[in-house]
Amino acid sequence: MAATSTPTENIQQSSMPVEEADVAESNAADLERQPLLDKPKEEPQKWGWWPFSGGGDGKSPRKNYFGNFFSGSKAKKTEDPIDDEWDSTQYDITRITSWSAFGMVKGCAWDNHSLWRCMGLALLLSVAVALGAFFMPHAVLVKPEKLEKLGTFLNVFVGLLLGFFLASSMNRWYGCVNAFLELLDAVRSMQMQMTALGVRKDRADTIGRYGVMSAWLLHFHLTLDSEDGQGDVDLKDMWKKLDMVRPSICLPKEKVMLSQYPEPYALLWTWVASLVGRMAVDSEIPAMASPTYGRILDLVSNAFSSIREVRALYAVKVPFIYLHTLAVLVHVNNILNAVSFGLTLGSAFTQSVEIEDEEVEPIRMSSRRRVKVWTMLCMQFCFSMIAPMLYLALLEVCVCISQPFRYKDARIPAVRLIRALEEDLKNAAAVADRPPDWEKPMFKVP
Repeated sequence: MAATSTPTENIQQSSMPVEEADVAESNAADLERQPLLDKPKEEPQKWGWWPFSGGGDGKSPRKNYFGNFFSGSKAKKTEDPIDDEWDSTQYDITRITSWSAFGMVKGCAWDNHSLWRCMGLALLLSVAVALGAFFMPHAVLVKPEKLEKLGTFLNVFVGLLLGFFLASSMNRWYGCVNAFLELLDAVRSMQMQMTALGVRKDRADTIGRYGVMSAWLLHFHLTLDSEDGQGDVDLKDMWKKLDMVRPSICLPKEKVMLSQYPEPYALLWTWVASLVGRMAVDSEIPAMASPTYGRILDLVSNAFSSIREVRALYAVKVPFIYLHTLAVLVHVNNILNAVSFGLTLGSAFTQSVEIEDEEVEPIRMSSRRRVKVWTMLCMQFCFSMIAPMLYLALLEVCVCISQPFRYKDARIPAVRLIRALEEDLKNAAAVADRPPDWEKPMFKVP
């Protein structure tokens, strides 16, 4: 028997396509309301270990991977072990021009044990000389003005030499920072070139990963070399630090190959050059004879040259004969001024104390004379103790600045710069994945 349909069922069946059309239209409208950079569902990526893509299985979301990657731990969120490093370039510059500068103690020249140790020794020497001048009967014949004139001459000479040394140290510091920034800019430019040519995601991610890894390894190598002081860096410590900070940035096979060489951060760019050549052979980028290929190799060469420049500025120190002579002059100036102040102090005590002896007529000092002596003593303290302390502080500043990876008070903010690079690469990769009104470029059509 043939089944018959009622009018009500016919109306319901005819209304179903209309409802499906309404649902499809509403879904399309909802898609338009979604954020532009939301990543749609894609097939699992083969190269998922790279921090600027998803997980290795293609299921872990991008932002969760970034959270684990930048926290320095694979399993749980932990504090970065290098978060507590002092950044000498992060300070409130508006407080420098006011008296608030006296309260900025952390990272300043006065936060230095060697400076106060030298000043304590100078003060002890002054007290010893003062006691000798007080108890020796003929010590008053020694004129402290003679030593004061010699100290004044040394002050001018030492100040001139310290000025030259400070200018040279600042040039070295800025040169090292500029070379390090050129390395990071080369990594950014390489990513931009790969995006413009529409290179495969795994290729572009590998180049970016090698660039970031080279920056981290260079920073850790120079920092450990500075702490060691002998020029022999334990490569195991360098790789251990990299594993603590960025545990998933280096593949085990790559680590085994790179750990055999003392400068893996430079050899990584050899791999980048080889990969670029392979892509040119496979027609993934323009051919080797094209200007575009030459531009890409220029970026690789610039990155390698920046690494060599940073190494040269760090390794080649100020000549020992110059720095040793300058340090001896500063300390000799400090000693002469301490002796001069000690003689003045002993003479002041001798004149301020009433001498009572049967063979010598008592010497009594008026209150006006006493005030004049103590005023002269305070002025002599400023000239003989405060001024040499300023020269010692300036010498400490020059030495710290001349070694930008050794002393934390003047260390290059490499950690902050590398993190900014990682954030820039992450944002650029996210924006390049979803152009607003056009398809992504692709030099080699699959």
